This record gives sequence, C-alpha cells and structure tokens, in this order.
Amino acid sequence: MFSFLKQTKGKKRVKEEILDFKTDVGLVRKNNEDSVITIMREDTNIKLLAVADGVGGADDGEVASNFAINTLIDWFNNIELNSLRNTNKLKRELKDIVLFINNYLYMLMSNHFNCSTTLTIAIVNEKNTIVANVGDSRAYITKNSKLTQVTRDDSLVWYYYEQGQLKKNQMRFHKDSNLITQSIGSCPYVTPTITVIDNDYDGLFLFTDGITDCLSEKELAKIIMQNKDNLANEIINHAVYGSSKERVPLGKEFHKPMNGKDNASVALYFKNEQYV
Repeated sequence: MFSFLKQTKGKKRVKEEILDFKTDVGLVRKNNEDSVITIMREDTNIKLLAVADGVGGADDGEVASNFAINTLIDWFNNIELNSLRNTNKLKRELKDIVLFINNYLYMLMSNHFNCSTTLTIAIVNEKNTIVANVGDSRAYITKNSKLTQVTRDDSLVWYYYEQGQLKKNQMRFHKDSNLITQSIGSCPYVTPTITVIDNDYDGLFLFTDGITDCLSEKELAKIIMQNKDNLANEIINHAVYGSSKERVPLGKEFHKPMNGKDNASVALYFKNEQYV
C-alpha cells in the first residue's frame, strides 16, 4: 500500500492516495487461482491495477492468472512513458499486451494445458483512467457516495441482463452465473473491452467474482463508504467470512452467492482529501 501527502499554500489540504490489494483463497478452494497487483512506476505517479481469475482447475488456473499478472508488471515497468501518458497510444498498447498474453496461453492450451483466465486492467495516468477487460472480473468507481460498474461482463448472465431477461441483482443467483463467454487463452483471438474514464472519481476498485458473487453492489457500497482504513482487507473479510465462517457445501458453491465460495481478490486506488 502506498500513501502520499501533498499540501497547498494557505489552508492546509491533506491529500491521501491509497493504492492497495489483497487476495484470499476463500473457504472452499484448496488453491488460489486469483492473481492481483497494484503498482506505481518509480519514475512517475502513473499506476497499474490488475486482477486475474484463473479458469480450468487449480494448477492450470494459477499458471494462467500468474502469467497474465507477471507479464503485465514487466510490460508496465518497461513501456515508454510517452505511451503511458498518451491515452490513444495506451489503448492500443493495452490491446496488444492482452493479445500477447492470450496468444501465449492459447499456445499452452494447444499443448494440453487447460489454462485460461479473466483479466481486468486499469492504468491511471495524469489525465484519464484506461480500463481493459476480458471475462467477468469487474472494475467499479465511487463518486459522490455512488458505486458504478465501468466494465461489462463477458458472461452468459450478463447477456441475459442486457436482453432484459434478468435484473442485475439477480445475476449472481442464476444457475448459469459461472459461465463466461470470453477468457484469455481459451481461443486464438480475444476482444478486450477498452473503457476510458475521467479521473474525477473518489475510488477505483477491481474485483474478481469471489467478491461480486458474494456481495451485492449495495453491500459493497456500504462497506466502501464506512471503511477508509484497511479497505481492501475489510472487503475481503465481508466477502469471504461475512457473518458466518461455515463452508459452502461442495458442488453448491457455483449456484449460491454465499460467503467464501470462491477465491476473492480486490485491487483499489482510493483518494481522500481533507482540509486541516
């Protein structure tokens, strides 16, 4: 976690920026197939947040998500700063790195490995936040005490939602809630959704579905608004443990939004300003 303090002349304005992440294996899985990172370039204040949820079984899912995140870290630390600062260039660069990760994992799939992953990436530069998404991990922002999803899910239940067949708060209860329509490494070509948003939000949050399947958006918003300290830890604790530490019955975890049914990960960037 990183915190930075800046002051203005006259009135003292304290600006705190929190960059943090946390992951938990949950109460059912034996392995954690999630990978997550938040980092800031040493030579600038540009930030990278990313979450990946491995698909295809414990060992291979871990391979896919770890490869995606480690490749992103290396790419982020070595890409030219001009590309990170230019939104249009960055959109192209993000698409290229997602396709590179996809091609490598698809090659492993063709060699009898069963590994693919969701991937949600956010880069915060001086002007904008650029988000790239494949799969059903999600990015949200908070602004004026409101939580808003800025990605769309590549999933069957999201299709039902867009067609008006489901309300959004019904998606996590549906029997097909675990079926995704696109993931990194499962086919020779993927189409990441690239979204550009202004930096006028209070908080940016990336979640794997171990968070969003177990907590409603109303519950998430309440947790975020009530907890500024150790926020990543608070979100994980609510998603994994909730009010009970009972394990979900094996075989039932996909169809019930119960605490701890899956690996759970969060990456966040939170801004807090006050005058003292």
